Amino acid sequence: IPDSGHKYYLQFSTEDYRTGEDAGNCLATVLYPKKKSPPVVTIKCSHTKDQKEIQEEDNRLYQRIRHQSKPITANNIPDSYGNIEPALEPVWALAVAGSSSIMWEKSTETLGYFLAQVK
Repeated sequence: IPDSGHKYYLQFSTEDYRTGEDAGNCLATVLYPKKKSPPVVTIKCSHTKDQKEIQEEDNRLYQRIRHQSKPITANNIPDSYGNIEPALEPVWALAVAGSSSIMWEKSTETLGYFLAQVK
Protein backbone atom coordinates (compact mmCIF):
# COMPACT_ATOMS: atom_id res chain seq x y z
CA ILE A 1 0.00 0.00 0.00
CA PRO A 2 1.76 3.19 -1.15
CA ASP A 3 2.86 5.47 1.70
CA SER A 4 1.53 3.00 4.30
CA GLY A 5 3.50 -0.24 4.11
CA HIS A 6 2.96 -3.84 3.12
CA LYS A 7 -0.29 -5.64 3.81
CA TYR A 8 -0.59 -9.42 3.82
CA TYR A 9 -3.67 -11.63 3.78
CA LEU A 10 -3.24 -14.99 5.46
CA GLN A 11 -5.36 -18.10 5.71
CA PHE A 12 -4.17 -20.79 8.10
CA SER A 13 -5.33 -23.65 10.27
CA THR A 14 -4.64 -24.07 13.96
CA GLU A 15 -4.17 -27.09 16.14
CA ASP A 16 -4.40 -27.90 19.82
CA TYR A 17 -0.87 -27.58 21.18
CA ARG A 18 -1.12 -30.63 23.44
CA THR A 19 -3.06 -33.09 21.29
CA GLY A 20 -2.33 -31.89 17.76
CA GLU A 21 -6.07 -31.98 16.98
CA ASP A 22 -7.53 -29.51 14.51
CA ALA A 23 -8.64 -26.42 16.44
CA GLY A 24 -10.03 -24.30 13.61
CA ASN A 25 -9.28 -22.09 10.63
CA CYS A 26 -8.30 -18.44 10.62
CA LEU A 27 -8.16 -15.50 8.27
CA ALA A 28 -5.81 -12.67 9.10
CA THR A 29 -4.55 -9.39 7.71
CA VAL A 30 -1.19 -8.04 8.75
CA LEU A 31 -0.06 -4.52 7.91
CA TYR A 32 3.61 -3.73 8.38
CA PRO A 33 3.77 0.08 8.43
CA LYS A 34 6.66 1.85 6.70
CA LYS A 35 7.52 3.62 9.94
CA LYS A 36 8.96 1.59 12.81
CA SER A 37 5.88 0.50 14.70
CA PRO A 38 4.31 -2.84 15.53
CA PRO A 39 2.31 -4.56 12.80
CA VAL A 40 -1.45 -4.04 12.75
CA VAL A 41 -3.02 -7.49 12.97
CA THR A 42 -6.64 -8.53 12.53
CA ILE A 43 -7.54 -12.20 13.00
CA LYS A 44 -10.87 -13.98 12.69
CA CYS A 45 -11.05 -17.67 13.53
CA SER A 46 -13.68 -20.36 13.40
CA HIS A 47 -13.12 -22.88 16.16
CA THR A 48 -13.80 -26.57 15.75
CA LYS A 49 -13.49 -27.20 19.47
CA ASP A 50 -16.32 -26.27 21.82
CA GLN A 51 -15.51 -23.05 23.69
CA LYS A 52 -17.01 -24.43 26.90
CA GLU A 53 -14.68 -27.45 26.67
CA ILE A 54 -11.70 -25.13 26.18
CA GLN A 55 -12.65 -23.10 29.26
CA GLU A 56 -13.06 -26.27 31.31
CA GLU A 57 -9.59 -27.49 30.27
CA ASP A 58 -8.11 -24.09 31.14
CA ASN A 59 -9.83 -24.13 34.53
CA ARG A 60 -8.54 -27.65 35.29
CA LEU A 61 -4.99 -26.53 34.57
CA TYR A 62 -5.45 -23.39 36.66
CA GLN A 63 -6.84 -25.38 39.61
CA ARG A 64 -4.04 -27.95 39.38
CA ILE A 65 -1.35 -25.27 39.44
CA ARG A 66 -3.13 -23.21 42.11
CA HIS A 67 -3.45 -26.13 44.52
CA GLN A 68 0.13 -27.38 44.32
CA SER A 69 1.84 -27.50 47.68
CA LYS A 70 5.22 -26.38 46.28
CA PRO A 71 5.92 -23.78 43.61
CA ILE A 72 7.07 -25.01 40.22
CA THR A 73 10.82 -24.63 39.81
CA ALA A 74 12.76 -25.64 36.74
CA ASN A 75 15.51 -24.59 34.37
CA ASN A 76 15.93 -25.09 30.66
CA ILE A 77 12.53 -26.21 29.43
CA PRO A 78 13.04 -28.10 27.14
CA ASP A 79 16.53 -29.35 27.91
CA SER A 80 19.32 -29.10 25.33
CA TYR A 81 18.02 -32.25 23.63
CA GLY A 82 14.39 -31.09 23.33
CA ASN A 83 13.06 -33.18 26.23
CA ILE A 84 10.38 -31.85 28.57
CA GLU A 85 9.52 -33.56 31.84
CA PRO A 86 5.82 -34.52 31.79
CA ALA A 87 5.18 -32.47 34.96
CA LEU A 88 6.54 -29.37 33.18
CA GLU A 89 4.53 -29.71 29.96
CA PRO A 90 1.79 -27.32 31.23
CA VAL A 91 4.47 -24.72 32.03
CA TRP A 92 5.89 -25.07 28.53
CA ALA A 93 2.40 -24.75 26.99
CA LEU A 94 1.81 -21.53 28.97
CA ALA A 95 5.20 -20.20 27.84
CA VAL A 96 4.34 -20.94 24.20
CA ALA A 97 1.03 -19.09 24.54
CA GLY A 98 2.60 -16.12 26.35
CA SER A 99 5.50 -15.84 23.94
CA SER A 100 3.18 -15.50 20.95
CA SER A 101 2.16 -12.06 22.18
CA ILE A 102 5.79 -10.96 22.40
CA MET A 103 6.48 -12.38 18.94
CA TRP A 104 3.69 -10.26 17.43
CA GLU A 105 4.97 -7.13 19.18
CA LYS A 106 8.66 -7.56 18.38
CA SER A 107 8.64 -9.21 14.95
CA THR A 108 9.02 -7.14 11.84
CA GLU A 109 8.49 -7.91 8.19
CA THR A 110 12.08 -9.14 7.91
CA LEU A 111 12.74 -10.38 11.47
CA GLY A 112 10.85 -13.05 13.37
CA TYR A 113 11.13 -14.43 16.89
CA PHE A 114 10.53 -17.97 18.11
CA LEU A 115 10.47 -19.46 21.60
CA ALA A 116 13.36 -21.89 21.94
CA GLN A 117 13.72 -22.47 25.65
CA VAL A 118 12.49 -21.23 29.03
CA LYS A 119 15.56 -20.56 31.10
